[in-house]
Amino acid sequence: MSALLKHQRHSLLELLFDRVHEGIIITNADNIIVDVNDILCEITGYSKDELIGQQPNLLSSGKQSKAFYSEMWQSLSENGFWRGEVWNRKKDGSFYAEILTIHRSIDPLSGELFHLGLVSDITMLKQHQAELERLAHYDALTALPNRNLLADRFEQAIAHSNRTQTLLAVCFLDLDNFKPVNDELGHNAGDELLIEVAQRIRTMLRQDDTVSRYGGDEFVMLLGEIKNRQDCEQLLHRLTDELSRPYQIENKTIRISASIGYTVYPFDQGSMQTLIEHADQTLYKAKLDGKKTFRMYETGNEAWRDEKNEQLYAIRRALTENEFQLFLQPKINMCSGEVIGFEALIRWQHPDNGLMFPQDFLPLINGTSLEIQLGEWVIRQALHYLQQWQAQSKPWHISINLSAYHLGSNGFLQRLNEIIAEFPTVDLQYFQFEILESHALDDLSLIVDVVRHCREEFNIKTVLDDFGTGYSSLSHIRTLPVSAVKIDQTFVRNMLADVDDCKIVEGVIALARSFDLEVIAEGVESVRHGQILLSMGCELAQGYVIAKPMPAAHIADWQQQFTLPEDWLSYRDSRQHIKWTQLNLFCLYLQLSLESVELRFEAELDDVNLCPIISIKQSHCGVWLDRTENLQLIDMESLQILKEKYRSFHHLLTMTLKLYQAGKKQSGLQNLHSLRSRYQDIYEYIQSIMSAFQPGEITASKSQYTTNH
Repeated sequence: MSALLKHQRHSLLELLFDRVHEGIIITNADNIIVDVNDILCEITGYSKDELIGQQPNLLSSGKQSKAFYSEMWQSLSENGFWRGEVWNRKKDGSFYAEILTIHRSIDPLSGELFHLGLVSDITMLKQHQAELERLAHYDALTALPNRNLLADRFEQAIAHSNRTQTLLAVCFLDLDNFKPVNDELGHNAGDELLIEVAQRIRTMLRQDDTVSRYGGDEFVMLLGEIKNRQDCEQLLHRLTDELSRPYQIENKTIRISASIGYTVYPFDQGSMQTLIEHADQTLYKAKLDGKKTFRMYETGNEAWRDEKNEQLYAIRRALTENEFQLFLQPKINMCSGEVIGFEALIRWQHPDNGLMFPQDFLPLINGTSLEIQLGEWVIRQALHYLQQWQAQSKPWHISINLSAYHLGSNGFLQRLNEIIAEFPTVDLQYFQFEILESHALDDLSLIVDVVRHCREEFNIKTVLDDFGTGYSSLSHIRTLPVSAVKIDQTFVRNMLADVDDCKIVEGVIALARSFDLEVIAEGVESVRHGQILLSMGCELAQGYVIAKPMPAAHIADWQQQFTLPEDWLSYRDSRQHIKWTQLNLFCLYLQLSLESVELRFEAELDDVNLCPIISIKQSHCGVWLDRTENLQLIDMESLQILKEKYRSFHHLLTMTLKLYQAGKKQSGLQNLHSLRSRYQDIYEYIQSIMSAFQPGEITASKSQYTTNH
């Protein structure tokens, strides 16, 4: 090779090292590092001089076994290639996750063996996954298992009961006189009380028992290894006594009690939801008996059975009398204002009770033939709307909710095909199924087959609904052949006030992006919700700020009246600019904090949904600052200045709130004026950071940052 060619080759290699976004590590035949690029140094914290001449095991974390590395070297020897996920250790001792790709090659010039490793840092994604897993399994307030983990524990408990021939008690516990605590002492005191109650229950139960916070002041307990009724009620008696002992909350003595309804498997059989409903029914009978007591569900309760049969007959009659109708809730692109489609939601126009919502009647038909009949009616009605829209050249999709029971029923695909045949002109690419994540995971293999068939044979797409609530969401999103995920509305609705919910929303968006899935946010109830979602990279949404569910006949009027908020329009040109959107996100969080105090003083509001005043590290802005430091979106000097300015702002904000809580409104109002000045100072500083960006990095209007004050 000529000297010129060698020089060109060397230049190309240098260019490769400089330009690629992955870390590069090259080792010789003796597995000694001979070269690395700057990206790898950034990832590991080591300099080139510290790495060259060492073996790659310098970075070993100890998390992989010897068998893992043996398999890696075997693959390299046999195939000349290996790719996998590895945990390594940085110079500072911290762990990081990477996707490592290794190629075994021969240098054509020297004939020497070398290994080329490409490293992609996926630590942030792993952290997102871990945080989502934790938040998806446990209640944020009490740290008890939530409903999702409860479902998993229930299946395990049932299997154990069957295997050991012992009884399983499913208990529904509700606190007596809890509401006055919230009303008189405030929600903070109520939260402290719930934490203490959870701790007492946990200490009273046995190691293998489960207690879950089911919602509000309701708890569900699974008591296994029960020998008889007396065995169970002795435990419940001790528990009710323990929970009735006085509580010391905020220097006040609080007295409450608990009532419990329970049912026993296998005498009572059914799904987890069925057994919980039976326990819940019995709970309210216990409360009528005078509270601080417990009652067992009687499986031979014929009166209850007669009542249920009457309700099922009424639903069956409603189907024949056309009393059901579909309400449609728009889904839009928040950047463009384009209507992309509608979610169809069933309603029952009851002749006596008026308009009834799904939660009032769908639980009655779970697991029955009526559930399938009603589901088929929904499919047929949705296709009818599609037929009308397509005749009018409206490219809207419609999505319907289908239960896992209906999807898994015998003959589902055949019946679906027959219904589709009734609408030969409908383009099915605009037809979507929505399945609840938690339901989809109950019988994953069956759901996967049905969903895949619908996509491949009918061109019907599937959306994974309420994403983030399923206890196995991260491990199964890769398996389910879905086209989109919907962020559960409870996370979206509460993300302005709850930092953990905000983390979940941001994590779900990032996860959906990594799997190239559309992401839709439901529960968008304010312009601010939309601004934050847009800053996080989510453009598709539905919620009350856009429109409530409505009859199909009202869609035209809604379209004429609906105007896309101006605060959303400015994101149209900024979608691809991460620095702009991230800085905007910080400003929105900062505004939330300021407004939380302003509303308390000016409107005398102290709503639990206001952005709470908590420690810097736990605040929206504090979490943003920590994340930004890791992502290196702005230079360290600017970031440190921003941190100092926010610390000053947060300190004054906390002091102002304390004055409000102490009833010193006038002093608080003086602080509020200074607080607005510090907000403005931070705003102007962010503008100065933006002014240093290169042309083209920021194209959106800076009017986003203007304040009303």
